[in-house]
Amino acid sequence: MSKLPVLFVTCNSESLDLNDHVVSGPARMVWGRSYQSVVLISTNQCIVVPRVVPMKGSGVNAETMCDLLKGQGFVPEVKARTGQSRDKLLAVLLAKKPESISELELNTGMSELEYRKVGKCLEVLRDQGVLLICLDDKTGHTGDERASLDNRHLREMLNTWVDDQRWGEAMSFKGEPKHAAPAIRLDDPTICLLNAAFTLGGSQFPQRMFSTGMNKVNQTLSGFGWMK
Repeated sequence: MSKLPVLFVTCNSESLDLNDHVVSGPARMVWGRSYQSVVLISTNQCIVVPRVVPMKGSGVNAETMCDLLKGQGFVPEVKARTGQSRDKLLAVLLAKKPESISELELNTGMSELEYRKVGKCLEVLRDQGVLLICLDDKTGHTGDERASLDNRHLREMLNTWVDDQRWGEAMSFKGEPKHAAPAIRLDDPTICLLNAAFTLGGSQFPQRMFSTGMNKVNQTLSGFGWMK
């Protein structure tokens, strides 16, 4: 089985209208690819440790995520929730309904190194028929908080991380910057999530970018895809 893509999606999940995204960028990226399971990775500023959320299906992926995170020193909590809360979002993002859905909610306030460890340890799921979608949800945000990942600052940030890899400025594992300071805590949900997505995608610059619905603020859907 070939490795499935990693998607990073910025949107307002509650306001998306399927009619405005008949064939979305994420759907095109996974067109013709076989997947049975979807794992969403999001952020939650109200929790203090990563939270694994089984939503639909057997729960095997949720158990696997718990084991992988524990292996990296995290102490995840588990809280089941119905998959209906993500049905609308996944109907917009994907052409095929997954049989299994789980979500990993990341707390803010961890170090850059810790978010990259999360992504690195979960990368194995890509080889197991699991489609990983990092959801940068702007629901309830206004103004600059809704800025698309097309903005130059974040693309330059990704380029810097790639250069760190190219010039050997990583340390013990792929994706860790040489000068990462664990004492510095990240509080921007987008940056927290992007660090995890970067190592999930093999610590490369994403091969695809997409953006739709730009004429309607609440319908904007944009992001990146790591295809390799």
